[in-house]
Amino acid sequence: MASRTKQLAKEILDEVDKPTSPEREAQLAEKERQDREALEKFYIATGQIKPEQVMQRALAELADQIERMNPPVTGPFDTFELPIEVKGRKGTLRFAASPRKAENRYVELSVYSESGQSTSSQWLEQGTAEALVSYLRKPEVVADTLTTVDELMVSLSRNRLA
Repeated sequence: MASRTKQLAKEILDEVDKPTSPEREAQLAEKERQDREALEKFYIATGQIKPEQVMQRALAELADQIERMNPPVTGPFDTFELPIEVKGRKGTLRFAASPRKAENRYVELSVYSESGQSTSSQWLEQGTAEALVSYLRKPEVVADTLTTVDELMVSLSRNRLA
């Protein structure tokens, strides 16, 4: 009986010592991302993360994504949308090609009504991708964007869409 127990213990330890498969690593990374996201939502809901921090992270993430995308200087490309939740409202930060000028791109902020059926949006800035990345990283843009969130929420409320 003791030898069977030792054999089982050895087999378990051998299994634990095996290298992690790529599938398992991807699964663990996804689980960690989901846990981090759930924890952040909890911190936001309980007021432990302020709207300024949420917006700063979102703007930085959008700037990083624009750099990773490396869109062409002119012409169309795939639009990127970053879902956000700030001040109790869901919304989107969007990076897309300008419909007016082929060489311009824009960043747009959309805020959804509480029901999620209506949206109020405003362009935050337009220009080249590089100029937009620089804009998104300016510290004062966080406060300006939060002011725009407030204005969009008022617009939804005024139109009885809140």
